[in-house]
Amino acid sequence: MENADTICAISTPPGEGGIGIIRISGPEAYPILKKIFLPKKRQDAFLSYTFYLGYIVNPATKASIDEVFAVFMNAPNTYTREDIAEIHSHGGLATQRAILSLIMQEGARLAEPGEFTKRAFLNGRIDLIQAESVLDIIQSETEDELKCALSFLEGKLSKQINTIKENIKKTLVDIEALIDFPDEDIEVDVKTHSSTLITTKDFIDSLIDSYYEGRAIKHGFEVLIVGRANVGKSSLLNCLLLNERAIVTPLPGTTRDMIEDTIHVKGIKLKIIDTAGLRKPKDVIEKEGIERVMRKIPEVDLIIWVLDGSAQYTEGDEDIYRHIRHKNTIAIVNKIDLPLILERERVLSKGFRIVETSALKGIGIDALKEAFYENLMGKGIKNRTTLITNVRHRDCLVKTRESVKRAIGCIKQNEPLEFAAFELRDALFHLGEITGETSTEEILNDIFSKFCIGK
Repeated sequence: MENADTICAISTPPGEGGIGIIRISGPEAYPILKKIFLPKKRQDAFLSYTFYLGYIVNPATKASIDEVFAVFMNAPNTYTREDIAEIHSHGGLATQRAILSLIMQEGARLAEPGEFTKRAFLNGRIDLIQAESVLDIIQSETEDELKCALSFLEGKLSKQINTIKENIKKTLVDIEALIDFPDEDIEVDVKTHSSTLITTKDFIDSLIDSYYEGRAIKHGFEVLIVGRANVGKSSLLNCLLLNERAIVTPLPGTTRDMIEDTIHVKGIKLKIIDTAGLRKPKDVIEKEGIERVMRKIPEVDLIIWVLDGSAQYTEGDEDIYRHIRHKNTIAIVNKIDLPLILERERVLSKGFRIVETSALKGIGIDALKEAFYENLMGKGIKNRTTLITNVRHRDCLVKTRESVKRAIGCIKQNEPLEFAAFELRDALFHLGEITGETSTEEILNDIFSKFCIGK
């Protein structure tokens, strides 16, 4: 990015804190720092990557704003590959705003969301996969999610995408040589290239298949609790969350709307959703709550069907079963602290996994969490070298795979080589979308708009 303007932003979260960091990037970063920073020990020039203690001073009024540490970092060995200055002030909001305002008065402008990382990408320090991983690291909630994001930042996925790209390029170069020089005696074994493309397609398939596990780590799953009124759904939610999240009373129909919260099971995020008891509604509010449950059932990843173990199986239970029979479901026989009356065989006949619990006493909750994980993840996350966690990456890989498949078909059916070459160029384009080489400005703007200002 030649002749870029100079940007600035507060890079730490708003609010009170011990330290607040204001970042400046661009050609004027050093001149601005020199104008507003007065070191305690006189310096004719700042050494790169060296912290100095001093004061931020308004050049016009000579008034001190705060005692700070300041550091200047020389391009290109910086986050953005531009000159960068950072001011580490006290963490008060008024202090940081005053310093930021002073920097802007001296010629910098406020950075857009994600603009520092966008400059790192545009200046070639990182590719688009690595840029997106920065946001993933910031938003990570579990150790597995952080580990996955860090592997992307280190370039693990980028290397695999580049390997796929090189395999396709080698085939394309040879095919184009045959097209451009049909009369030359060029030794190219097209069948060998077809075999290489098949191996490449299989590898792409494995990356696409990893998205289910990757999605689980990054986004988690939705788990819907359903059942008749007063079977203990809200008590079960509170027990899972270890918190009185839902109101529990002996009165049927207490829960009118969907209540949701998140738990983590073996590194997987689960959004647990409590719902209104399914029965003939007593009023318009309960009717709306029940209709929302019915609309939600097809969308979720797992159904928790709660049955009252201290009562007989009812037509109401059977009606709920008819709505969920094709879903991934765990049947919960609740209230096992009371005498068992429910006909267990009726539940077994439905073919669902059964877990016995007492939400009131906290019995069976560990077994239920284990059932969550196994029903959603099978035997757990497979030993894959890389997991695809980003739907954009998956969609681009799907397009790449389809192009490669069509190229293989063209070669096998002895169609004109121009057709195979077209498909392989298309595959390379979609791979370039993943790493950012062929991404449009619209895609880039959409990605970086999700970042906070200051990153």
